[in-house]
Amino acid sequence: MPDKRVEFYASDAGVELVKCRDSRLSYPLHNHVSTFTVGLILSGAIQLTLGGQKSIVSKDQFFIIAPYVPHSITAISKYSMISLCVHKDVIRQADENRIVSIAVSLLNSASDREQVDAKQALLLNAVILCKRHKNTHVAAVNYVERLKRLIEQSPEDSLTSREMSRRARKSKYHLIRSFKQEVGLTPRRFQIQNRIRKAKHLLTEPLSMTEAALAVGFFDQSHFIRHFKKIVGMTPSSYKSAFKFVRVQ
Repeated sequence: MPDKRVEFYASDAGVELVKCRDSRLSYPLHNHVSTFTVGLILSGAIQLTLGGQKSIVSKDQFFIIAPYVPHSITAISKYSMISLCVHKDVIRQADENRIVSIAVSLLNSASDREQVDAKQALLLNAVILCKRHKNTHVAAVNYVERLKRLIEQSPEDSLTSREMSRRARKSKYHLIRSFKQEVGLTPRRFQIQNRIRKAKHLLTEPLSMTEAALAVGFFDQSHFIRHFKKIVGMTPSSYKSAFKFVRVQ
């Protein structure tokens, strides 16, 4: 049976919404590629580690995570949360009313009516703040930026540490240290994260779990499931069942 405590809603407009209900899931250190995330705690509390700084976020409080900023979430208690993920191009190109309109469509699909009425204003204020957020990712050192983009675009490619360092013309240890300083993760962890990101997208299409795993470079199903569950908080099959597409006007 699918886990109804976590639901995913995606639009065709570069905005997604994740709803966690009575969850105890914690998420290890990671970052979001090209996406602003606005989170609103509906009940309970989490510890958010954002850019190395820890804070407690509890009921009726929200947080904003800019693209590429490393962060983790630790459950302090059972919590419910709505997270709105907005691609940076949408923030740059769309006006505030359009972002709010998309958010309303997703909220109406994802939430109970009374919950939307009670919490919607706070979440939409966060979306507007996200729209105005100017602290986008600062360009990294050239060779790090090139490698980062290569991994983002083709995470399924089998790039060993030796191959990465050869392409960057840097020693393996220098490259790992520089990459982690700029991106917040080692190249390998960033590659795994992007493989799972791409797998999430493929699982919304008529592909099996095996086909999605192979397409993103996992040839061992147990490794794919383990990494997917660690990053997403559920198995690939549960994610596929929990995903819903919302067409917005």
